[in-house]
Amino acid sequence: KNYIKRYLCTQEAMADIVFLVDGSASIGLSNFQQIRDFLSSLVSNFDIAPNKVRIGLVQFSDTPRTEFYLKTYENKQQILDYIRQLPYKTGGTNTGLGLEFLLKSHFVEEAGSRAKWNVPQISVVITDGNSQDEVEPHAQELRQKGIKLYAIGIKDADEKLLKQIANQPYDQYVYSVSDFTALQEISQNSETISLIADCREITSADIVLLVDSSDSVGDTNFAEIRRFLHTFVDRLEIGGDKVRVGLAQFSHAPYQEFLLDAYRDKANLLKQLENIMYHKGGTNIAKALDFIRESYFSQARKNVPRIAIVITNGNTNDTAEEAAQKLRQQGVVIFVIKTGQADATHLSTVANSPQEEFLFSVDTYQKLDGLVENLRRRVCNAVEDQLRGKQHIFG
Repeated sequence: KNYIKRYLCTQEAMADIVFLVDGSASIGLSNFQQIRDFLSSLVSNFDIAPNKVRIGLVQFSDTPRTEFYLKTYENKQQILDYIRQLPYKTGGTNTGLGLEFLLKSHFVEEAGSRAKWNVPQISVVITDGNSQDEVEPHAQELRQKGIKLYAIGIKDADEKLLKQIANQPYDQYVYSVSDFTALQEISQNSETISLIADCREITSADIVLLVDSSDSVGDTNFAEIRRFLHTFVDRLEIGGDKVRVGLAQFSHAPYQEFLLDAYRDKANLLKQLENIMYHKGGTNIAKALDFIRESYFSQARKNVPRIAIVITNGNTNDTAEEAAQKLRQQGVVIFVIKTGQADATHLSTVANSPQEEFLFSVDTYQKLDGLVENLRRRVCNAVEDQLRGKQHIFG
């Protein structure tokens, strides 16, 4: 039995949490009552208010059904009253449909989501088993949007399915209990699942942006990259003792645009980003990674988190794994944003692990802007992890 060793604890935190509950026929009425009790005991632990924790609830079987949105209830008692009366749906088990419904109907501003204000987005999925539809692509899409997914499997739930749903590491996000009464042990256990609020502000970091400037990008797409860089940097606290940003480009050779110590104020830095030239040429990522290690991170501040963000369409013949490992050995955490349709397999060896935290993928350059906040939040978490001395697993 793998009980939840920690319970949902967000006393000081802000979070948007949507529960996705299996209401299929295989659950049975008496077990559904256990789910009601479990939800009530979890919700009791939250500090619920419009400016603190918001709760939403979806029940799924053949189809998903909104019980209430994140914006529906403003206090704990209203939520507990609703859960006590929660009607049992019955029917088949289409978990994938439920996950897709979360993304389209619940983690949106109209439903009360505060994602654009950097409030952590969390979903807790409770199910008793196999799904009759495909789960993984929908779960992946939620995770890519920065939504943290916990999976709680009850009775004979398929562990493989739970892992397809949940974030990694699985020991923090996947729980399976052998029967429904054990749910009560989860919620009463004194150690707790802590849904720690994602970090709000990057206090101090040396960030190097490494941009693909090869022929395969094209002028129009390069303009989208410029816009994306501008929006991303605009959300950072730029300053000599805060966040410093350097920029390099690469095609067949790397190009130095400006080093980490070049700009101490945001206005000048943003102006410089607006004017970066598109170079054209082939694509050599390995050479570019070596270049930023030798020319940029050699100037990084001691004991300040080091982050590289690589933006590329991935059309390259070289293997950059060794160059990426050398950067990591210097304590640099590498994020990769893959644009366009190219195969991302070799890029997964460049990005840190787990991939869902460090490798982003957009099929068109126009979608880059939609990544800004999620990237900022993940860089922020990586910075905090480095400051706490926690090493990321390397690819």
